[in-house]
Order: sequence, then C-alpha cells, then structure tokens
Amino acid sequence: MIQGLNVPVELYRGIRDTYYPLPNRPDIIKAYPIRKRLPVRIFFPSHHDLTSPALLPTLFTIHGGAFTFGHASDDDPWNRAFADTYTVLIISLNYSKSPWSTFPSPLLDIEALYHAALNDESLPIDRMRTAIAGFDAGGNLALALCQLPSVKSGRNPNPHPHPNSITESNYAGTSTTRCNPPPAAVVSVCGMLDFTTSAAEKLATRPYKRQLRGPRGWGPALDWMGRLVPSSAWSYIPYGHDAADPLLSPVYADREELVPLHVMAVAAELDCLANESSQSRCRSPKPQHKPDLPDYDDGGGAHGSTKWLLVPDVVHGFDSAGWRGKYLWADEIARMDAEMKTIAYQREMAEWLWGTVWR
Repeated sequence: MIQGLNVPVELYRGIRDTYYPLPNRPDIIKAYPIRKRLPVRIFFPSHHDLTSPALLPTLFTIHGGAFTFGHASDDDPWNRAFADTYTVLIISLNYSKSPWSTFPSPLLDIEALYHAALNDESLPIDRMRTAIAGFDAGGNLALALCQLPSVKSGRNPNPHPHPNSITESNYAGTSTTRCNPPPAAVVSVCGMLDFTTSAAEKLATRPYKRQLRGPRGWGPALDWMGRLVPSSAWSYIPYGHDAADPLLSPVYADREELVPLHVMAVAAELDCLANESSQSRCRSPKPQHKPDLPDYDDGGGAHGSTKWLLVPDVVHGFDSAGWRGKYLWADEIARMDAEMKTIAYQREMAEWLWGTVWR
C-alpha cells in the first residue's frame, strides 16, 4: 500500500527532474547492463575538472527506506553536499524493494552494482581509497556487503540470476581481469541492524523527551519508526530464515568478518534503532568499548579503527532533507537543528575518512 501511494510521487519527481532539475542533481545517472532497472547516481565534486586524469577517493552510498520504499534520489542533497565540500566522488547505489524482492535479492543488487561501478574505466575512482556508507536499510546493506566473498577478494562474481541463498558457489564464476582492493571503511547511519529484537524492545531503549515539540517529543505509541519495524521485517525476511544471520542482522557479524579495517556507526539519540548501532560497534575485538558513551573514537591502529557517534536530540532520518521538510516543517527550530547537526556529523565523518582511513 505504501508503495502504491508512492507511485504518483515518483512520477511527479521524474517529470520535475526532467524539466526542472534541482541544483542537487547528480552529474551522471547511469544504468549498467547487469541491473538495467536500477541506475546509479554519480556526483563529481563541483570544482573537479572532468578532463583531468586525477583519481578521486570514492564513497559508495546506499539509501534507506526500511527495505520497502525510498529512492536513491532521496539522498541527492546529502551526496551533493558531501561531494562538493570534501572533494569526494559519490556513487549512489540502488536496489529492488521488498516484498517483491526479499533477502538476499537487494543485497545482490548492491553487490552487482558495486562491482560494475568499481570496474567502470570511465570513472576516476581511486581504488585504493574507497568506502561504503548506508542510511537506515542502507546501513544494513553496507555492512552485509562487506561480508561477501566477492568484496573480500575484490573479484567481480560471474553474473547470476538471484539465488535463494548466498553461498561460496554463487561466487565461483568468471572474474574480471582486475582484482580491486576491498573498501577501506564502512559507515552505518541510523542502520537497521538487528531483526532478532522486537519493536517493543527497541522502543523501550529509546529516550522520549516530552518537552520537545513534534516527532521529537512523541511517545512510544506514535513513534513512526517503531511502527515500521514489524512490517519491514515481514516484507524483507523470507519465511523460516534465521534472523540472526549476520548478512541479515549485521549486529551479529564479528569484527573480523568485515572487510574494512575501519568501521563507523552514527546513530540518532531519539531513534529506536540507536541501541543496535551501539551493539554493532561493541562487537569489535576491543572489549573495553562502553555502549553508554555518547561518542567514541579509538584513534585507529594496526587493526583498524572503530568510531561511534551519537547525535543528540534528533530522530531517525534527521539527515534527510526530504524528511525534514515533511515532518519538521512546523518546528523551524528542530528543522534547523537537524540540518546543522547533519553538517556537523558529515564533517566528523570526512575528517575520519581523510585523517584515519585514507591517509
């Protein structure tokens, strides 16, 4: 029903972008043969000389939408701002939505497009400096992607129809001539990382500040994200599948199973998903991490780095320009607060990428 109601919105958006393109639009929208119906959106830094042979550090982003809705264009403002401000090539990946495409199909979509873009000779990708970031469901897919054999080995698997399960045999196909380095970092922003915990348990971990206006002060009965969790799980998880599968619930992935040496988790304080982001951070080889700390950065080392950031007084989706316009329109202070905190965490993320990951 949600998807049906969203059809007119998508039609309007397509017409608008064709005749009245927004300033945040990507430089290229490209469809690869392996997933023709899922074009990727590519953002060059505005000051980058497109004729220059210089390579650019590259961030692959994956949009959210609880696996059931959302579009890669939802993150255009975020991607454009990050590309222009921090001189990074952004490639926004796409995936099919549930319930028509259940696990692991969206993950395989992301895997196929990731390899297609990474092996695209027309893009100035610095393959020694790449990272993957995901929002909401995209955070789940980003952490799952980094566990796949093809990403670990850097070899593109032979294209297959969507299998029913992910095994080593799915990746025993013809590889490309290039063996790409794995991504150096993965970032989860407000990720949906644990399908073993019920919505009621998640809501019990979320603080409610009744003195705040609008969605920030709503109680558990009105928490829209908590109400969305059960339908997301119902539509995405095949019947009988183990919810503790690390590819489905990355909170159960051991730190050693993730390809990148560097992992960052960003969470919103007023989000019922914040606790699972903290738990995911704590499943690193360094047990001294304390989940109650608002911010944490181990500074990096021989075994990589782990960074945790809790953004105060914001709700799930605070960094989405579209969400701020819809849900915080009546609270100008909250809208400006969310916008400023988005800029602030982008800066911290960029400093971590440039200062720790890509140095």
